[in-house]
Amino acid sequence: MPAGAWCANETDNRELVLNATTFTQQKASLPTRLPAGVAGLLIGEMLIGAANSSAQTTDADAPAPETNNTTQDFSSAGILLILLLVAAATVFYFLKIQRPSLPDFSGISGRDPSKDNLPIKRSATAKQKLSVDSVTSADKADFQQLLIDVQKAWSNQDLIELRQLVTPEMLNYFSAALADNTSQDIQNHVEDVVLLRAEILEVWTEQAKQYVTAGLRWSARDYNLSLTKQHGEPGYLVEGSEEISTESGEAWTFMRIQEGKWRLSAIQQ
Repeated sequence: MPAGAWCANETDNRELVLNATTFTQQKASLPTRLPAGVAGLLIGEMLIGAANSSAQTTDADAPAPETNNTTQDFSSAGILLILLLVAAATVFYFLKIQRPSLPDFSGISGRDPSKDNLPIKRSATAKQKLSVDSVTSADKADFQQLLIDVQKAWSNQDLIELRQLVTPEMLNYFSAALADNTSQDIQNHVEDVVLLRAEILEVWTEQAKQYVTAGLRWSARDYNLSLTKQHGEPGYLVEGSEEISTESGEAWTFMRIQEGKWRLSAIQQ
């Protein structure tokens, strides 16, 4: 849609909203003015009646005839009736017009949540636990190979290879960790990885994805080298040993979509 047409429509809509607001205010103020107008009319009649009675009393030189007494009786009754009407109008005004109206909640209970255009939160039932026996020997072999391949790509600082082995979230994690090591002028190596023990801890599905958490225990040569020093210089080996293997253990969570390829999804120390 052209920008000019959009601006014109926006101005027309603003004028419609202002007109509707003014109409609503006038409509809401009409009951408020009604009692005041009635009261003013009645008080005006009272004043006119009193003036007429005063004029008749001043102009009369002799005692008023009997008909005047009857008229005065009717005038007194009219004034009393007017006062009663004014009092009734005043009570109605304060009890009815000034009483705040309660909000109408009808229809909320029958609202269709699908029309709210709000993001739907996942319920707890979306995660379905499975038996650990559902993990096959082929799955376990894939987990063992992933342990070796991920450690090798990590040692080589190969983010392209890691992209094929881990989820995007884990790739960001490894990328940040490698950048942190580089800022400290060190490079971590994990080589000759041998899986010693493995235990399936949890299996579940969630949104067409299958997850398996396994407790892994392995041995490897795990050491840090300096990026600014040459081999044989003091401080070249920052931590660990290039010859002696040590044991490590972590809980790795693997994920795959349907029957696709397993990828590393999370690591817990």
